[in-house]
Amino acid sequence: MPKRNAAQKRAREIQDTEGIEYHDALNRARAERAETATDTAPESAPAAVAYVLEPTAAETELGITAEELGVRALPQTATPEQRAHAEAVWRPAEAAQPCRCSGLKCHHGAPCGIEYVDEGPCPGPMQHVDRHPGSMFSLTAWYDVYRCTDCGETYETTVGLPELPWGEPRNRDELDGTERTMSDVGSPTVTVIYHGIRHPNFPDHTPEGDDEDELDPDAYPTPEDDYDRYDDEDQDHEEPLAEEDQEPEPDYLDDGPEGDVEPPEDYDDRPGEDELGPPSRVPAVDRDPQPSADDWSPLDNAPPSAW
Repeated sequence: MPKRNAAQKRAREIQDTEGIEYHDALNRARAERAETATDTAPESAPAAVAYVLEPTAAETELGITAEELGVRALPQTATPEQRAHAEAVWRPAEAAQPCRCSGLKCHHGAPCGIEYVDEGPCPGPMQHVDRHPGSMFSLTAWYDVYRCTDCGETYETTVGLPELPWGEPRNRDELDGTERTMSDVGSPTVTVIYHGIRHPNFPDHTPEGDDEDELDPDAYPTPEDDYDRYDDEDQDHEEPLAEEDQEPEPDYLDDGPEGDVEPPEDYDDRPGEDELGPPSRVPAVDRDPQPSADDWSPLDNAPPSAW
């Protein structure tokens, strides 16, 4: 089960407290860590890059950093890893403003158009709120999420971005053990997911001192805890098996062979193999009666008289 690092835990706290989107809460948490950081490096910063665009005063006030401005904030010499990272961490823009993604196959600002029975199609614009890898096999498949700013409906789709792969194939002997990879068993080539990419099947995890391996027992009870809890709950509604003044049931009624005792002699009153059973007490019913000799009359069988 994937674990959350300190910034992700803080983002969940902000999301629960203020009711904002997780992406915005995560950016707030990262900004807080950047202000208090001393000797540690940024959590998921890509390789050193000089951004050609910087946040405006309004963006800075919202906590938007240069890496959240998207691919357009990178220089022409940016590496594929830097470009993929920028495509995965941009901050969603308002529907009336240009989207901060690369712009490839983006429908930011398009009308919602969802049909409602009483109101007709929704005229609200769609806001591009997220883009992350959308496949485990295609390095150029990305997953887009849009949300209508009026009705709140979401729209999700997969797009192919050949110019923005989110990983690359490498040989196993080139790895240093810190990469997130996926491959076939025994294959000399593996697929490496670029650092900082939010792949849903391979969450980016940075071990930290306060990030322990233990699970929250309240959220993830063990099977023994479940058994004991249900057993205790059911036990409250169960009747006692036997009262003090009740006689115990005979052991010969128990299905198990342990502790069996011989049944009393009169328990089985069936006849033996060589004995006849008692006559049936059920009266016989003749459903097809036939005349017997007692019912015959001599006149019935007498020869016909001569005329």
